[in-house]
Amino acid sequence: MGVRLKPGSFYFLFNIAADKIMDNEISFTEIEKEYELFDILKLETQDQRISYLTNYLLKKINTRRKMPFVDFVEQLYKNPKDQTVTQLAQKFGYNKRHLYRIFKTNYGVSPKVLLNILRLHLCLTLILDKNVTLIEIANTCGFYDQAHFIKTIKKYTGISPIKILKSYG
Repeated sequence: MGVRLKPGSFYFLFNIAADKIMDNEISFTEIEKEYELFDILKLETQDQRISYLTNYLLKKINTRRKMPFVDFVEQLYKNPKDQTVTQLAQKFGYNKRHLYRIFKTNYGVSPKVLLNILRLHLCLTLILDKNVTLIEIANTCGFYDQAHFIKTIKKYTGISPIKILKSYG
């Protein structure tokens, strides 16, 4: 059984920096010393296990303090286009360097990389929508020009937007 968490959730729940565990498989016993989750293996059905795990996570969430930037990052998912690292730092009330440290700890990546990933996600969603041109996608996702758009897509996916269109068109 495995659990995939949204970015920022792992640090919120277990207080272990995301950049320390990113792209690693970690045994639950290494992270959670206070709770014996092996009881889940004694349960008979998948539904019982899911319920047990859900209850554990809800208890864990309720014991943590609210982290204001978690909600803010959720808003970035909805509109990554008009955001810059400078704007993010101003909204949080931090300088850019401190914001960088916070994002590395919580999300495992810098604010700039997170914004690029969110823009890429929006781009890929729009590319698969057959009614939108690449130029419209570049503008919608906040890229300065078509070359910047193509370079960023290639950097994160390894292929050009045209090839993506041909592959999924």
